[in-house]
Amino acid sequence: MSLLAIAAWLSELSNWTLFVWSGRLLGLLFVPLVLLERSARPLSAVAWILALLFVPYLGVIFWWLVGRNHFERTRRRRARLRRLHSRRMEEIDGVSRADVAPPQALYEEHGLFPPTHSNSVTIFGDATQAFDAFASAIERAEDHVHLLFYVWKPDQTGRRFRDLLTDAARRGVEVRALYDYVGSVRMSRSFLSPIEEAGGRVAPFLPVRLWEPQSRANFRNHRKFLIVDGRCGFTGGVNLADEYLEWFDTAYGFAGGVVHQMQELFAEDWYFATGEDLADARYVPELSDGDTLKERSPQLLSHFLGGPAPDVEGAAARMVASGPDEQVDRVHKMFFQGINSARQRLHIITPYFVPDYAILTALETAALAGIDVRIIIPARSDVPLTQHAGRFYWERLLLVGVRLYEYRRRVLHTKLMLVDDDQVIVGSANMDIRSFRLNFEANCVLESKEMNRRLHDLFFNALNGSDEIDLETFRARPFSARFKEGTARLFSPLL
Repeated sequence: MSLLAIAAWLSELSNWTLFVWSGRLLGLLFVPLVLLERSARPLSAVAWILALLFVPYLGVIFWWLVGRNHFERTRRRRARLRRLHSRRMEEIDGVSRADVAPPQALYEEHGLFPPTHSNSVTIFGDATQAFDAFASAIERAEDHVHLLFYVWKPDQTGRRFRDLLTDAARRGVEVRALYDYVGSVRMSRSFLSPIEEAGGRVAPFLPVRLWEPQSRANFRNHRKFLIVDGRCGFTGGVNLADEYLEWFDTAYGFAGGVVHQMQELFAEDWYFATGEDLADARYVPELSDGDTLKERSPQLLSHFLGGPAPDVEGAAARMVASGPDEQVDRVHKMFFQGINSARQRLHIITPYFVPDYAILTALETAALAGIDVRIIIPARSDVPLTQHAGRFYWERLLLVGVRLYEYRRRVLHTKLMLVDDDQVIVGSANMDIRSFRLNFEANCVLESKEMNRRLHDLFFNALNGSDEIDLETFRARPFSARFKEGTARLFSPLL
C-alpha cells in the first residue's frame, strides 16, 4: 500500500477511531518494557499489560509515574571508605577481617554489613524524648552532623532542628542535611537557607522533574538518620514534624561500631544527591581511644545525650539496608529470616501491614508451628488506603492462629519486630511491599536479651491499649468493608 493510499485511508477514519487506535499502538509500545521490568512477577505483568491495552493513555501515564520498581544510581567509589570501615571494625572488635571472611565477602560484594559488638543503645519511647536527644547530640557536636529524614516539615519542630543545625554550622561544625523531596514536599529551600548561609549544606533526595524520561517519584528515601561526629547515631521511625509528638513512635540512640555503618549509608545517599564523596577517616573515627569499646561506648552515648546511662550495653548490632537500586531486597530478606528463625514467640508492631506472599506464608507457617505470633496494627491510620489493603489478609492469618490487635490510643507509627527473647529489629521499614521494593530503607538488627526485654515491656504496654481482632466478628463485617479491602489490595504493589 502506498503512502498516498495510507493517508487517504486515515483521512476517512473518525477522530474517535484514530484516538482509540493510536492509544492501542502506544500501549503496545510499552508492553516490552513491562515484560522486562516485571519478568519475575507474571501476575503484575499481566495486570499492567491489560491496563496498557484497555486504558492505554491512562496506563502509559500511570506506568511513567509508578511502573518502575528498579533504577540505577551513580555510586561513589566505595573501596576507600570500606577499607577505612574494615580497619575500624578490626580495631573495635579486636579480630582480623580475614577471620570472618564470608561476612566480609558479603560486605564487599553485596553491601551486607557484618555484625558489630559492644554497642550501647538508648530507647526513646516517644518523639518528645527522641527530639530532646537529637537536640542534645547536635549541641555537643564538635566535628560534623549528618542528618537524613523522610519527612521534614516547616513547622515548630522543623524550625527547631533548622535552628540547631544553623547554630552548629556557625560554630564551625560541618553540617550536611538530606531530606526526601516527596516526603518533605512542604519544605522550601528558603526555609532551610539559614543553614546554608551559616556554612552548612542541604540537599533534597530524588527531586521530581517532569522532563525525566521516566518518573522516579515512586522511589523514596524513607531512612531516618542523625549521625554526630561519627561516634553517635540515631535511627527509628520518628520524622521531623509536629504530628510525631502526638503519635506513638520510637527512636534509638547508638554508640559503637554500628554508627560507622549508618555513616556509610548516609555517605552513599549524600553522594547520590550531591556528588560529594565522604570517604575520609574523619567520618569513621576511632572509637576505642585506648580503651575497649565495651568500656568506651556507654561513655560516648552518655556524653552526647547529656548524662543518662544507656539502656543497653554490649549489644551486637548490624545495619540492614536496601533500595530500588539494589538487585537483592535485603530488608525483605531480613524480615523473612527473622520470622523463620522464631522458635517461641514473634511479636510485631507495624503501622502499615501489606505483606507479600512470602511474608504472609512465613507468618502462617510460624503460627501453625505453635509459635506465639502477635501483630499490632493501627485502629486509625494516617494512610487509610494502606489500612484497607492490609485488612484483606487478616482472615487468612486469624484462621491459622496469628493474633491481631488494633492499637486505639493514638496514631501508631512504631516499627518493631521481637524474635524469641534475644533478637530485635528496629528502624525505618514497614512490613509492606513499598518498604520491601520501592523505598530506600535501613533497619538495625540487634542480638541482645536486655534490649529484647525492654522492648517487650513497650510491646505489652501497647497491647494493653489495643483491641484484639475476633475472627467471627471480622468475618461478619459488611460488604462495603470487604469491597474497600479488595479494591485497596489492587494497589498493594504501591503501598
